[in-house]
This record gives sequence, C-alpha cells and structure tokens, in this order.
Amino acid sequence: MNRTVPGGGTGSAGGTRRLGRVALLAALIAGVIGSALILARRGRLPPTRLVAAGIEAVDRGDAAAAREIVRRLRRSGADAEATAVQARLLLAKGFAQPAIDAVAGLGGRPDLDVLRRLVEGEAAFRSGQFSAARGILGGVVEADPASVAAHRLLATLAYDTGAIPEALGHLDKVRRLAPLDPRPVRLMALIHSDYELYAEAVPFYEESLARDPDQPDREDLLTEMASCQVKVRRYDDALATLARAAGAPGQRLLEAECRLALGQTDRARAVVEGVLADRPDDATALVLRGTIRLEDGDAAGAVEALTAAVRLQPRDYQARITLARALATVGRDEDARREQAEGETIRTLRAEFAELHQKAWDAPGDAAVRLRLAELADALGRPDLARVWREAAAAVGGR
Repeated sequence: MNRTVPGGGTGSAGGTRRLGRVALLAALIAGVIGSALILARRGRLPPTRLVAAGIEAVDRGDAAAAREIVRRLRRSGADAEATAVQARLLLAKGFAQPAIDAVAGLGGRPDLDVLRRLVEGEAAFRSGQFSAARGILGGVVEADPASVAAHRLLATLAYDTGAIPEALGHLDKVRRLAPLDPRPVRLMALIHSDYELYAEAVPFYEESLARDPDQPDREDLLTEMASCQVKVRRYDDALATLARAAGAPGQRLLEAECRLALGQTDRARAVVEGVLADRPDDATALVLRGTIRLEDGDAAGAVEALTAAVRLQPRDYQARITLARALATVGRDEDARREQAEGETIRTLRAEFAELHQKAWDAPGDAAVRLRLAELADALGRPDLARVWREAAAAVGGR
C-alpha cells in the first residue's frame, strides 16, 4: 500500500542511470589533469600552462599549489605571469584593491589582457559594483567565450541578484567547458530545488554525483537528492539514494518518511524513535512521531508529540495541520480550529512565496518582488532567506 506523507521531504534529487559511464569518463580525464598538475609542480610546463594550472589551483581553493606555481614562474623569469596568478590568489583571500594594483602593470601584455580583466571584474563584483562587474566580465566572455572563470563569476553575479535564467545559462556553459567539475551542476540542482522544480533538479544531482562521487559535500548532496525524490513521491528511489549515505539523523528521517508513505509503519516508527532517543527536540522527528501515533489510534500521544513540534517550529505547516487533526480526534474542537487557522495562514504565505519565486525568475530586475519575498521569508521564520532576498533587492536597485 502506498500512502502520501503530507508535506514530506526536505531537500533535493537522485538517480544512477548514467553514473558508471560518466564516472569512468571523469576518472580518465582526471588522470590527464592530475598529470598536468604534477608537471606544473615539477616545473615542466611552459608559462602559459603554468598560469592555467595556477588559476585552476586558486579556483580549487588550493592556495599552497597556487603559491608554488607563482614561485616557479618567478624563478623562470615569467614575472608578469606570476603577477597574474598572485592577483587571483589575493582576490580569493578577499584583498580586492591589492589585486587590482597588482595587475595594473599588465596593460602592456595583450596575452594577459583577459586575466587582467578577470581580476578587475571579480574585484568589482566583490566590492558590490555589480553593473561594472557585469560589463567587464561580459567583455571577457566576448573576447574569450571559453573563459570558465568569467562564466563562473557571471553565474554567481546573476544568482546573487536573482537573475536565475541568466545564472543557469552561465552555469550550463561552465558545465560544458569544465566536464569534471561537479559544482556548477550541483548549483543548477539547488536552484531548481529552491524553486520547487524537484523533478527537474534530480538529473542535475545525478550528474554532479557522477562527476565526483566522493566530493567533499557528498552527504549533503545525497540528502538533497533524496529529499527531492520524496517531494515527487519517488520513495523507492529515495530509499536507494539514502542507502548510499552515511545515515545522519536527517537522512534517517527521510527514510522514515519513505517507509511511512510506503505503508511500512513499523519500520518508520523504529527509525523515528531511534532518532528521538538521541535528539529529543528534533521537530521533524516529532511531527513523524505524531503522524504515526495518530495513524495508530493514539490521538492523545499524537497531540503530545505535535504540540512539542509546534513549540519548536511554530511555522511548520505540516505540524499545525496534523495537530489540528489530532486535537479534533480527542474532542478539543476549539483548539483544533485555532491550529487549522494557523496552518491555513502558513499555507497562504507559502503559496505567495512560491508564486513570487516564479515572478522573480521571470523579472530579474524587479526589486519590489525581492523585497516582498524577504518579508514573506521573515513571516515564515526563515531569516536566512530573508537576508538573501534583501541582498538581491539591493543588488538590483532596491533599498
């Protein structure tokens, strides 16, 4: 028997159809890149290749490798090339003005012009000069359409200002130009998940995991992936995804949602109670405990669990609605009506939030929409999202 767990799910996407083939291809190409980095460390690459390896090291967050390449370039007499890599390293550490000063003397080297403009564009972006950054980086892409760094920065700029179609366009360019990098595909998955396009997010999560099955945030990716699968009621797929995960509490609760939806109540109960034994104030686990108790006919026990969940997460729609059902079952009609009303208020806010997400997608320059999204996020108890939307509004001219 299949049952829907109302409001079930907490995150992302899944699937494994092309995993083996893509992972094998990634491993083969990674071997080539690994050899190039080894040659760079041994000083066997020409300056232009060393610069590329240095920029790659900066983008990877490997400051030690980037500094080593800077030293090798200087020892070989390639001071201008060393300066270009050093400037990117300075930017990565947050020193925008020193980076600009460093590349100011590269104007006489046309072959380094793209790198100089990349530094200037990234510095403008980091300083909040979004219009200037877009102009500089757009010029870089015109001069070098295959500039992965420029597309990365333009994608980040577009994402931060809420220009989602533009961000996805640049991310797709990075995805194609850097076939080993799992990050652009992961961000594409997250964007689709954030906009409640869960089915569309799934293949991007698959691809990101295929590009690097052992990426540092693998567990987060698997959690997001399984959550998206739950959202579209692909419970068996979600369980298969979770079987590959380490079994963190959030992952175990997703498993419980799947088990409950598939009618495996005893297994769901065991998982939930196991989590609550270690985390008695886990609101998600308490909602699941209340749901299971209500199905078991223990309405009083459900009220106890769900009341605790609402106390912890007062803006949890599922907790409110399920508590209303439990209260009605035990004859507390007035309390049930109050919880039902609170739940409907939350549902209305969430519906407007989802509608405005689409408007923000379609209207990248509309600051008012972004400010309203910030207000709704505050009302829904999500100050983190409120901050993001206020920053996006400011970036497009809002207050």
